[in-house]
Amino acid sequence: MNPPDFSVEVVKVGLPGGQRITVAVVPLSSVRRAWPLQPDGPISRVLTPAEIAASGMHGVLERRLAHLAGRVAAKLALLSHLRGQGYFLEARELGLTQMMAGPQEGRPVAQLPMGVPACDVSISHSHGLALGVVASGGRVGVDLERVAPRSAAFQEEAFTDVERAWLEQQARVEGRTLDEMSSLGWCLKEALVKCSGQGLRAALQHVTFDGWTVTGDRHIHLAPLTEAPDAFVRLVHLNVPGAMDAGVTGLLVLGQGYALAVLHDAREDHPWMVDARRPVVREASR
Repeated sequence: MNPPDFSVEVVKVGLPGGQRITVAVVPLSSVRRAWPLQPDGPISRVLTPAEIAASGMHGVLERRLAHLAGRVAAKLALLSHLRGQGYFLEARELGLTQMMAGPQEGRPVAQLPMGVPACDVSISHSHGLALGVVASGGRVGVDLERVAPRSAAFQEEAFTDVERAWLEQQARVEGRTLDEMSSLGWCLKEALVKCSGQGLRAALQHVTFDGWTVTGDRHIHLAPLTEAPDAFVRLVHLNVPGAMDAGVTGLLVLGQGYALAVLHDAREDHPWMVDARRPVVREASR
Protein backbone atom coordinates (compact mmCIF):
# COMPACT_ATOMS: atom_id res chain seq x y z
CA MET A 1 0.00 0.00 0.00
CA ASN A 2 2.66 2.53 0.99
CA PRO A 3 5.05 3.71 -1.73
CA PRO A 4 8.53 2.48 -0.73
CA ASP A 5 9.90 5.97 -1.41
CA PHE A 6 8.14 7.36 1.64
CA SER A 7 9.06 6.71 5.26
CA VAL A 8 5.55 6.26 6.66
CA GLU A 9 4.14 5.07 9.97
CA VAL A 10 0.47 4.00 9.84
CA VAL A 11 -1.22 3.02 13.10
CA LYS A 12 -4.78 2.02 13.95
CA VAL A 13 -5.90 3.21 17.37
CA GLY A 14 -8.92 2.04 19.32
CA LEU A 15 -10.29 4.99 21.29
CA PRO A 16 -12.37 4.81 24.47
CA GLY A 17 -15.94 3.97 23.51
CA GLY A 18 -14.95 1.72 20.63
CA GLN A 19 -14.27 4.20 17.82
CA ARG A 20 -11.27 3.23 15.70
CA ILE A 21 -9.14 5.83 13.99
CA THR A 22 -6.17 5.53 11.65
CA VAL A 23 -3.13 7.78 12.03
CA ALA A 24 -0.37 8.20 9.42
CA VAL A 25 2.91 10.05 10.08
CA VAL A 26 5.06 11.26 7.17
CA PRO A 27 8.40 13.03 7.65
CA LEU A 28 8.76 16.08 5.43
CA SER A 29 12.20 14.80 4.49
CA SER A 30 10.51 11.97 2.55
CA VAL A 31 8.51 14.45 0.50
CA ARG A 32 11.54 16.70 0.06
CA ARG A 33 13.48 13.77 -1.42
CA ALA A 34 10.60 12.81 -3.69
CA TRP A 35 9.77 16.31 -4.90
CA PRO A 36 12.47 16.58 -7.61
CA LEU A 37 11.10 13.35 -9.16
CA GLN A 38 7.65 14.80 -9.71
CA PRO A 39 5.55 14.37 -11.92
CA ASP A 40 6.59 10.74 -12.48
CA GLY A 41 7.84 10.08 -8.97
CA PRO A 42 6.24 8.75 -5.80
CA ILE A 43 4.20 11.87 -4.98
CA SER A 44 2.21 11.50 -8.21
CA ARG A 45 1.44 7.88 -7.28
CA VAL A 46 -0.32 9.09 -4.14
CA LEU A 47 -1.73 12.51 -5.01
CA THR A 48 -3.76 13.49 -8.05
CA PRO A 49 -2.58 16.33 -10.35
CA ALA A 50 -5.23 18.60 -8.80
CA GLU A 51 -4.00 17.82 -5.27
CA ILE A 52 -0.42 18.54 -6.25
CA ALA A 53 -1.44 21.75 -8.00
CA ALA A 54 -3.31 22.91 -4.88
CA SER A 55 0.00 23.02 -3.02
CA GLY A 56 1.07 25.80 -5.37
CA MET A 57 -0.93 28.29 -3.29
CA HIS A 58 2.08 28.27 -0.94
CA GLY A 59 4.86 30.47 -2.28
CA VAL A 60 7.43 29.30 0.27
CA LEU A 61 8.92 25.89 -0.57
CA GLU A 62 8.84 24.57 3.02
CA ARG A 63 5.15 25.41 3.33
CA ARG A 64 4.43 23.70 0.03
CA LEU A 65 6.31 20.60 1.16
CA ALA A 66 4.38 20.60 4.44
CA HIS A 67 1.10 20.88 2.51
CA LEU A 68 2.08 17.95 0.28
CA ALA A 69 3.28 15.84 3.23
CA GLY A 70 -0.01 16.42 5.05
CA ARG A 71 -2.01 15.30 2.01
CA VAL A 72 0.22 12.25 1.52
CA ALA A 73 -0.29 11.32 5.19
CA ALA A 74 -4.06 11.76 4.90
CA LYS A 75 -4.24 9.69 1.71
CA LEU A 76 -2.23 6.84 3.22
CA ALA A 77 -4.34 6.94 6.38
CA LEU A 78 -7.49 6.80 4.22
CA LEU A 79 -6.19 3.83 2.24
CA SER A 80 -5.31 1.89 5.39
CA HIS A 81 -8.56 2.80 7.15
CA LEU A 82 -10.73 1.73 4.21
CA ARG A 83 -8.78 -1.45 3.57
CA GLY A 84 -9.43 -2.40 7.16
CA GLN A 85 -13.13 -2.22 6.26
CA GLY A 86 -12.72 -4.33 3.13
CA TYR A 87 -12.40 -1.56 0.54
CA PHE A 88 -9.18 -2.18 -1.38
CA LEU A 89 -8.60 1.04 -3.29
CA GLU A 90 -5.62 2.71 -4.88
CA ALA A 91 -4.47 6.17 -3.85
CA ARG A 92 -5.50 7.81 -7.13
CA GLU A 93 -9.07 6.53 -6.66
CA LEU A 94 -9.43 8.81 -3.61
CA GLY A 95 -9.64 12.58 -3.65
CA LEU A 96 -8.78 15.23 -1.07
CA THR A 97 -10.19 18.72 -1.29
CA GLN A 98 -10.90 21.31 1.37
CA MET A 99 -13.67 23.63 2.46
CA MET A 100 -13.15 26.90 0.61
CA ALA A 101 -15.40 29.24 2.60
CA GLY A 102 -17.40 29.57 5.80
CA PRO A 103 -16.45 28.69 9.37
CA GLN A 104 -14.91 25.38 8.23
CA GLU A 105 -12.68 26.99 5.61
CA GLY A 106 -9.51 24.92 5.09
CA ARG A 107 -10.92 21.71 6.57
CA PRO A 108 -9.90 18.68 4.43
CA VAL A 109 -12.67 16.69 2.77
CA ALA A 110 -12.33 13.11 1.50
CA GLN A 111 -13.87 12.37 -1.90
CA LEU A 112 -14.57 8.65 -2.10
CA PRO A 113 -16.02 6.38 -4.81
CA MET A 114 -19.74 5.66 -4.75
CA GLY A 115 -20.60 2.95 -2.25
CA VAL A 116 -17.61 3.63 0.00
CA PRO A 117 -18.63 4.88 3.48
CA ALA A 118 -17.82 8.50 4.28
CA CYS A 119 -14.72 9.28 6.32
CA ASP A 120 -13.74 12.35 8.29
CA VAL A 121 -10.17 13.60 7.87
CA SER A 122 -7.91 15.95 9.81
CA ILE A 123 -4.34 17.06 9.03
CA SER A 124 -1.56 18.75 10.99
CA HIS A 125 2.14 19.37 10.47
CA SER A 126 4.94 20.88 12.51
CA HIS A 127 8.74 21.04 12.36
CA GLY A 128 9.47 18.20 9.97
CA LEU A 129 6.46 15.91 10.55
CA ALA A 130 3.01 15.71 8.99
CA LEU A 131 0.04 13.70 10.30
CA GLY A 132 -3.21 12.59 8.75
CA VAL A 133 -6.03 11.11 10.86
CA VAL A 134 -9.16 9.35 9.59
CA ALA A 135 -12.38 8.21 11.29
CA SER A 136 -15.51 6.62 9.83
CA GLY A 137 -18.11 8.30 12.03
CA GLY A 138 -18.41 11.59 13.89
CA ARG A 139 -15.69 14.22 13.59
CA VAL A 140 -11.95 13.99 14.13
CA GLY A 141 -9.38 16.69 14.87
CA VAL A 142 -5.59 16.55 15.20
CA ASP A 143 -2.89 19.02 16.17
CA LEU A 144 0.87 18.53 16.36
CA GLU A 145 3.29 21.08 17.81
CA ARG A 146 6.85 21.29 19.01
CA VAL A 147 7.09 21.68 22.78
CA ALA A 148 8.11 25.28 23.44
CA PRO A 149 8.26 27.73 26.35
CA ARG A 150 4.80 29.18 27.05
CA SER A 151 4.65 32.62 28.60
CA ALA A 152 2.16 33.76 31.23
CA ALA A 153 0.50 35.93 28.57
CA PHE A 154 0.11 32.89 26.33
CA GLN A 155 -1.38 30.89 29.19
CA GLU A 156 -3.93 33.60 29.94
CA GLU A 157 -4.99 33.97 26.32
CA ALA A 158 -5.15 30.29 25.47
CA PHE A 159 -6.61 28.71 28.62
CA THR A 160 -9.32 29.33 31.17
CA ASP A 161 -8.44 29.39 34.87
CA VAL A 162 -9.81 25.84 35.23
CA GLU A 163 -7.72 24.60 32.31
CA ARG A 164 -4.55 26.22 33.59
CA ALA A 165 -5.06 24.66 37.02
CA TRP A 166 -5.66 21.25 35.43
CA LEU A 167 -2.54 21.44 33.24
CA GLU A 168 -0.41 22.50 36.21
CA GLN A 169 -1.78 19.59 38.25
CA GLN A 170 -1.11 17.12 35.43
CA ALA A 171 2.46 18.37 35.04
CA ARG A 172 3.04 17.51 38.71
CA VAL A 173 1.20 14.17 38.63
CA GLU A 174 2.81 12.96 35.40
CA GLY A 175 6.27 14.30 36.13
CA ARG A 176 6.34 16.48 33.00
CA THR A 177 7.35 20.11 32.63
CA LEU A 178 4.71 22.83 32.53
CA ASP A 179 5.91 23.77 29.03
CA GLU A 180 5.25 20.20 27.89
CA MET A 181 1.80 20.10 29.43
CA SER A 182 0.90 23.59 28.18
CA SER A 183 1.99 22.63 24.67
CA LEU A 184 -0.17 19.51 24.95
CA GLY A 185 -3.07 21.64 26.20
CA TRP A 186 -2.67 23.93 23.19
CA CYS A 187 -2.76 20.91 20.86
CA LEU A 188 -5.83 19.58 22.66
CA LYS A 189 -7.72 22.83 22.19
CA GLU A 190 -6.68 23.11 18.54
CA ALA A 191 -7.90 19.54 17.96
CA LEU A 192 -11.10 20.37 19.84
CA VAL A 193 -11.70 23.36 17.58
CA LYS A 194 -11.28 21.13 14.53
CA CYS A 195 -13.62 18.54 16.05
CA SER A 196 -16.26 21.20 16.52
CA GLY A 197 -16.21 22.07 12.84
CA GLN A 198 -15.40 25.70 13.60
CA GLY A 199 -11.93 25.70 12.06
CA LEU A 200 -9.64 28.66 12.68
CA ARG A 201 -12.60 30.97 13.20
CA ALA A 202 -13.25 29.79 16.73
CA ALA A 203 -11.39 31.36 19.63
CA LEU A 204 -9.70 28.90 21.96
CA GLN A 205 -11.47 30.45 24.94
CA HIS A 206 -14.76 29.33 23.36
CA VAL A 207 -13.93 25.63 23.40
CA THR A 208 -13.19 24.49 26.92
CA PHE A 209 -12.51 21.34 28.93
CA ASP A 210 -12.42 20.50 32.64
CA GLY A 211 -9.69 17.91 32.29
CA TRP A 212 -9.58 14.34 31.07
CA THR A 213 -10.06 10.84 32.41
CA VAL A 214 -7.38 8.34 31.44
CA THR A 215 -9.13 5.18 30.24
CA GLY A 216 -6.17 2.90 29.64
CA ASP A 217 -2.41 2.64 29.50
CA ARG A 218 -2.24 0.57 26.33
CA HIS A 219 1.08 1.05 24.52
CA ILE A 220 0.77 2.70 21.13
CA HIS A 221 3.82 2.77 18.89
CA LEU A 222 3.74 5.88 16.74
CA ALA A 223 7.21 6.53 15.36
CA PRO A 224 8.98 8.79 15.80
CA LEU A 225 6.95 10.37 18.65
CA THR A 226 6.82 7.39 21.00
CA GLU A 227 10.32 5.99 20.44
CA ALA A 228 11.79 7.61 23.57
CA PRO A 229 11.47 5.50 26.75
CA ASP A 230 9.89 8.42 28.63
CA ALA A 231 7.18 9.08 26.01
CA PHE A 232 3.80 10.11 27.43
CA VAL A 233 0.91 8.25 25.73
CA ARG A 234 -2.63 8.42 27.07
CA LEU A 235 -6.04 7.33 25.80
CA VAL A 236 -8.54 9.72 27.34
CA HIS A 237 -12.15 10.73 27.68
CA LEU A 238 -12.32 14.52 27.64
CA ASN A 239 -14.33 16.17 30.39
CA VAL A 240 -16.43 18.88 28.75
CA PRO A 241 -18.25 21.46 30.93
CA GLY A 242 -21.95 20.72 31.30
CA ALA A 243 -21.81 17.58 29.18
CA MET A 244 -20.21 14.66 30.98
CA ASP A 245 -21.50 12.27 28.28
CA ALA A 246 -20.11 14.45 25.52
CA GLY A 247 -18.48 11.51 23.79
CA VAL A 248 -15.20 13.32 23.08
CA THR A 249 -12.35 10.82 23.31
CA GLY A 250 -8.79 10.89 22.13
CA LEU A 251 -5.09 10.17 22.14
CA LEU A 252 -2.56 12.47 23.84
CA VAL A 253 1.19 12.12 23.22
CA LEU A 254 4.37 13.82 24.42
CA GLY A 255 7.62 12.57 22.95
CA GLN A 256 10.78 13.52 21.06
CA GLY A 257 10.08 17.19 21.70
CA TYR A 258 6.56 17.07 20.21
CA ALA A 259 3.07 17.35 21.63
CA LEU A 260 0.18 15.64 19.85
CA ALA A 261 -3.57 15.55 20.44
CA VAL A 262 -6.04 13.53 18.40
CA LEU A 263 -9.70 13.93 19.38
CA HIS A 264 -12.87 12.28 18.13
CA ASP A 265 -16.39 13.56 18.73
CA ALA A 266 -19.08 10.96 18.08
CA ARG A 267 -21.95 13.46 18.11
CA GLU A 268 -23.40 15.40 15.22
CA ASP A 269 -24.12 18.58 17.21
CA HIS A 270 -21.91 20.36 19.71
CA PRO A 271 -24.02 21.89 22.51
CA TRP A 272 -20.94 22.54 24.61
CA MET A 273 -19.66 25.14 22.13
CA VAL A 274 -19.96 28.63 23.65
CA ASP A 275 -21.02 31.31 21.15
CA ALA A 276 -19.78 29.03 18.36
CA ARG A 277 -21.20 31.18 15.58
CA ARG A 278 -19.18 34.20 16.52
CA PRO A 279 -16.57 34.70 13.74
CA VAL A 280 -13.49 35.25 15.89
CA VAL A 281 -10.23 35.09 13.95
CA ARG A 282 -7.08 34.28 15.91
CA GLU A 283 -3.45 34.01 15.03
CA ALA A 284 -2.13 30.62 13.99
CA SER A 285 0.23 28.86 16.36
CA ARG A 286 2.98 28.64 13.78
